[in-house]
Amino acid sequence: MIYDINLELRDFTYITSVYKCIAAYNLKGHQIGRKIGDMLEILTMGGVYNCPELLEHLDTEGKLEGFTTAGHKVEFGFYHNPRRKTGLFGAVECKCVGVEETTAGKGHSYLRKLHNGEAFLLEFNGRWMDNRITQTITLLSHNGDTATVRLTNSKNDTTQDITMSVGQNIKIVVDENQNLLNTTPNGNMLNEIPGIIRICKTIKLDNITTDICQFSLYNCLTGPQTIEKAKQASLVAMDLRKKIDGHWGKEEVNPDSRRMTFLHVICEFSHWEEKSRNVIKTCIDHNIIIPDVVLIKAFEVFEEKFGTQNMLDMISKNNYENRSDVRDAVSEVFTFFEEHIYYDIAFMILH
Repeated sequence: MIYDINLELRDFTYITSVYKCIAAYNLKGHQIGRKIGDMLEILTMGGVYNCPELLEHLDTEGKLEGFTTAGHKVEFGFYHNPRRKTGLFGAVECKCVGVEETTAGKGHSYLRKLHNGEAFLLEFNGRWMDNRITQTITLLSHNGDTATVRLTNSKNDTTQDITMSVGQNIKIVVDENQNLLNTTPNGNMLNEIPGIIRICKTIKLDNITTDICQFSLYNCLTGPQTIEKAKQASLVAMDLRKKIDGHWGKEEVNPDSRRMTFLHVICEFSHWEEKSRNVIKTCIDHNIIIPDVVLIKAFEVFEEKFGTQNMLDMISKNNYENRSDVRDAVSEVFTFFEEHIYYDIAFMILH
């Protein structure tokens, strides 16, 4: 299957579909976030290993010195003589900008303590929305370590009763068509929320006492650190270009005499704001996207091959280098997409 990346391109930032995939693992953000970055790296590594002419020049996790004498740690460097680290002619840096989940309010204002019959409201009023939508969450009952809540949607006045256990959560979502949707505890978010998510809030059941249930509220943000990631990658590209080709700007270098090429590989492209895209397109030779659907497929393949408990430990460059079963898993992803998993931003059209 050759994927049409236009299916996930928009002219606004949104909650990536990769988030739908990893939400099911119920891990803390920094744990699974690192693994998204690691998956991005081994999918990039798979492309290098598929090209023997390039593989023989590969140096992994090296530190490259630029014109400023600053050392830049990149995922992959390419030398004419990699053993002696001479004749640098290429570098690849991978950048991952994931969803950031933050408490909905300062101090303890993100907490809600309810008796049976009490309720609280969530409001959704994005500037792009035609009308404000509210979701009312009413505590119907609780028993032991479970509670039943009723969700009432102001848009069409529908209700849904959900039973959840302590530690579980549900997510309330507004998609790009202004539909108000929700997940269920332990549900498959990819199936329950099929469209593009523009707003996402999480409600977690923290604990239950004799007569009170405590919930905590979280907001999902679309990677506010993106511009810093863009500036970091751009500085590395410019510093290396200045040292090797004698110019800071890529437009200043004659293509026929260029000795250095810098590739920037990114995932979760939905988070990259226009200003961030402009920075990297101006400063970096090639910015390559690995689409959400490819990353999701990769996680599915690893889960199938290694099991839910073991899969995350398998996702690393070291395992890719030393374990044939990890390389086989990555190869399966390439085969599924008929070797088409990389897309250049220069040819993207947002809609």
